[in-house]
Amino acid sequence: MKTVWVSLIVVALTAVLLLSNRFLSVIPLQLHPAPTINALFKYQLFVGLLVLALLIVSLATHPSSRQFLALGNLGIPAAAEKWLGINGRASWAVNALQLLLVISLATGIFMFLGVQQAGRLSTFQWSFVPVILILALCNSFSEEIIFRFFLIGQLYGAAPKLTILILSAVLFGLPHYFGQPSGVVGALMAGLLGYILAKATYETQGLGIAWSIHFVQDVLIYTALFMLNPDL
Repeated sequence: MKTVWVSLIVVALTAVLLLSNRFLSVIPLQLHPAPTINALFKYQLFVGLLVLALLIVSLATHPSSRQFLALGNLGIPAAAEKWLGINGRASWAVNALQLLLVISLATGIFMFLGVQQAGRLSTFQWSFVPVILILALCNSFSEEIIFRFFLIGQLYGAAPKLTILILSAVLFGLPHYFGQPSGVVGALMAGLLGYILAKATYETQGLGIAWSIHFVQDVLIYTALFMLNPDL
């Protein structure tokens, strides 16, 4: 039963976030002179407030979830999963670096091809970098709190490990059908990433690896989105 209501809370939050631009666009809040960037900042502010509320509720109702608000034990071996290239002998620190390189390469190639196809490779500006870093930091943290901290923190010990990992993958992957990368490919890529990040969080008892890998992917994605946007 707990698995159901925790999943429903995540689904409800996701639905609110997907629909948020419908009402955020009419709120006259100026955080940046560029309209596109201002909209992104307003969205992150809104998500941040929701995540703060979720953190408070989660810690109040399930205090033991606090253990996941940590870097995690990176020295322990990652449980073997051959399909991910994890042999069960190397530490999470080693596996995290390997996964970061492979995942970032896949994301980078995918986004590069999109920018190249649009003929926008020459549009990169160094002035984008501070904004991209802020957005990537905020977005990756918020999504890790929703899809890893809350989900795993609430269900740890109450549901089988595999169930939790699959839930995190599905609930994280499906909304990205409407994100970037989008469509079926985007949803599958995000779902796989969600599984890996949930596994790292569950086994290390912390968000360090998940947040770091997620942050790098968001940097790559936001960079491509800024280059693709003709208004920037």
